[in-house]
Amino acid sequence: MTTSADPEPVATEITEAMTRRNGGIYLISYMLIYLAAPAIYIGIVQAALIDQLEASATMANLPFSAYKFGSFAPIVVSWLVPHRWEKQVIVWANVMTASVLTLVFLTLILPAPTSIRIGALILQGLFQGLSGSTSMIFQLQCLTRGTTKEGRIRVLKKTFTLTPIAAVVGSLGAQWLLGPQFTGLDFPYDFAAVYLMAIPCIAGVALISRRYDLAPLADEPRRPFFGHLIGTVKDFAASRSLTLAWFAYWLWYCTLAIKPNLSLYAREAMNVDPQDYSGVMMALSFGCKAIGGFGLGWLALRYGLRASAFTTSALLGISVVWAWGVPGFAYLAAFGFQGAGELGGTYFPNFVAVLSSAGAGTRNLALMQLATPAASWAAAAHGGLVDAWGFPASFIFGLAAAVVSMGLVLLIHERAGGKSKA
Repeated sequence: MTTSADPEPVATEITEAMTRRNGGIYLISYMLIYLAAPAIYIGIVQAALIDQLEASATMANLPFSAYKFGSFAPIVVSWLVPHRWEKQVIVWANVMTASVLTLVFLTLILPAPTSIRIGALILQGLFQGLSGSTSMIFQLQCLTRGTTKEGRIRVLKKTFTLTPIAAVVGSLGAQWLLGPQFTGLDFPYDFAAVYLMAIPCIAGVALISRRYDLAPLADEPRRPFFGHLIGTVKDFAASRSLTLAWFAYWLWYCTLAIKPNLSLYAREAMNVDPQDYSGVMMALSFGCKAIGGFGLGWLALRYGLRASAFTTSALLGISVVWAWGVPGFAYLAAFGFQGAGELGGTYFPNFVAVLSSAGAGTRNLALMQLATPAASWAAAAHGGLVDAWGFPASFIFGLAAAVVSMGLVLLIHERAGGKSKA
């Protein structure tokens, strides 16, 4: 069995031409994903839609909780799928995402009771948690098998500097459709149009992912699932650095779970309907994600991936403090900090990837992804805290999680090349 401490078996077979090709596919994939961001980034738009359906804050947070719960899928898929099928997994995961987007679209354009529409949004969160987390993990594995270590960091820096611009375009388009100045489509057809824009983008991700060029990697004998799971956990837990990274990532997610509440807080901070500014919120989020992509990539090249992971938790903490303490239109800057901090979803797993061999990569990344369903209760908890004690209770919870996450990252001793001393 290949463990996280074994040498990477495919590294010598990866060429610069493969790095450029696979890096380009990864970049284009995220360009399309970010164009579809208003519909597929569960949180802001779904919370605004459920708010328009006159449901509670707890209900508005359920799609995000369901999304996190669905993120257990990679641990099962990594056991089930041999290495030779890894890029095909990305294709079918995105086919699933396009299908669930179509389901939500149909409930919005056809006569349907409120309960059905809310149920479809919660199902979107669940099934997109299954498909989106699987796609992300196997895209990272394709980078591991298709780019050099230095090339991978360059790809991440370029991708997350350039592609968030596509999300700004998509978010401004959503703002135009959902804002009060647009009267061409009444509710819920304005939200349906946002979903309609996303469907062909995700279908495009499925299509282009077929073109990854990967270094060969021998399939491993499939063990019984629980033996696979126990062995993976034992190998992972044997590394102090990987264990600390997992808990830091889990706490990072607990802070990120405040995202729907940041949107709903617009009613108190700005005295406006959250729907009226949901597109602006997402545009600021992704615009600053582009800035963060450049800055975090520079940090990773200069100081290692630990510095980038630490900074993403710090940025989420700053977003909470800003939203809580700055009223008026300046409050919207919180979504900029939050957007840059969201890149922890890339930098924490890549921190684990460089500590893992190619053979152990999907297993370790899949186990890392279990931090997401482990934090699935957090979004509903944030909503429940608001319903019970108001927004400050949610802000205190989110800020505390971010601070502890930062502390755990500082305990990980990493050498400049991205390898742990532990």
